[in-house]
Amino acid sequence: MKHNINNCFLDPVIKKDLFKSTLNNIVKIIDKIKNPKDPLLLSFLNQFNSYEKKIINKLALYHQKNFKDVIVLGTGGSSKAGRTFVQIAYRTFGRNPKFPKITFLENIDFQDFNDLFKKINLKKTGVIVISKSGETNETLVQFLIFLSKYNLNFKKGDIKKHFTVITKKENNSLRSLAKNFSINVIDIDINLSGRFSAFSPVGLLPAAISGLNIKKIIDGALFILSESLNKKQKIPFEGAILHYVAQNSKINISVLLTYTERLRNFGYWHEQLMAESLGKKNLGFTPIHSMGATDQHSLLQLFLEGPKDKLITFVTLKKQKDKIKISSSLISKIKKLSFLKKKSLNKLLDFEMDKVCKMLKDYKRPFRIITLKKCDEFEIGCLMMNFMLETITLAYLNNLNPFDQPAIDKGKSINLK
Repeated sequence: MKHNINNCFLDPVIKKDLFKSTLNNIVKIIDKIKNPKDPLLLSFLNQFNSYEKKIINKLALYHQKNFKDVIVLGTGGSSKAGRTFVQIAYRTFGRNPKFPKITFLENIDFQDFNDLFKKINLKKTGVIVISKSGETNETLVQFLIFLSKYNLNFKKGDIKKHFTVITKKENNSLRSLAKNFSINVIDIDINLSGRFSAFSPVGLLPAAISGLNIKKIIDGALFILSESLNKKQKIPFEGAILHYVAQNSKINISVLLTYTERLRNFGYWHEQLMAESLGKKNLGFTPIHSMGATDQHSLLQLFLEGPKDKLITFVTLKKQKDKIKISSSLISKIKKLSFLKKKSLNKLLDFEMDKVCKMLKDYKRPFRIITLKKCDEFEIGCLMMNFMLETITLAYLNNLNPFDQPAIDKGKSINLK
């Protein structure tokens, strides 16, 4: 993974001297992460030690052998990491047919349930229910809907074969309901924040069912964590400090511009990570996820000539070979595309990104580029850990707790009648 920040200083709006001085003083934050006292930070770091890889792989194999469909019930941090991993496995279209199709249900739209129940065979369907608190209304309702279906069609003793529940190690409504049907429950740390739980069973079980190697995901995450805390890797700290310096110049929008469809769900995961971790005490960034080259035809005008309140982060892949080529005789009929003659389709995507970078330079809009070697398990582990560390560091620079969400917790306590 490479990080190019040269174009963040095109305009003095982001002060280079302040960036350098803050980067030189990052030692205190590194020490704070290496010697955690906050139980929330400790839980984030401990998820790598406490997760049971063998148990997750065994449970994944059970789903692969017994089900054609797996439905994941959950919302927010309970689903976004799993969605990210599964999209890496599925790429853009299709999936490996020897593994079950994984569908994530995050909402409670009745039409979604009607359509889903028309398509699946309950006998060949597994259901994974995820809620850290065990009290999320939407997830409890989803669970009740599926339990009602299975209760009508199966003996009570057989229902447990189709369900797995993931929740915190405390009594809660979800655990109680699962216990009533003798459903298997996987415990997660009560202090583990949902948006930081990608490397726990919350994210790893869907990943393993989809056929991904979860050890490689963990290896990637631990590599970035170790390299960063041992001061061999500066990418997450550079990213955090760029945002910290930018906010002093009234930049309060962070645009993540991904140039591969396989990272679309990653963009949604990142939005929650940044919004919930930093949006406190009248501080924070509004995260926007944008897709290249698609959004060049919708949002780019705003990025170029709109308010100077944005810091743009490109995430792209190292130039790769592909086999999709256009007929030379046909490409010659369109003069402006002659540069693609005898070249692969990937060349056009590279060209589109280079063009956007040039335009941003011309308009003196700050941007940085993160380049991945490829889009696989190790690299997605690296990428997610990089942004987690970046977010944690930025929160600490602003004297914020990145792991809590007081406004959301307050909202959960409101009972509507």
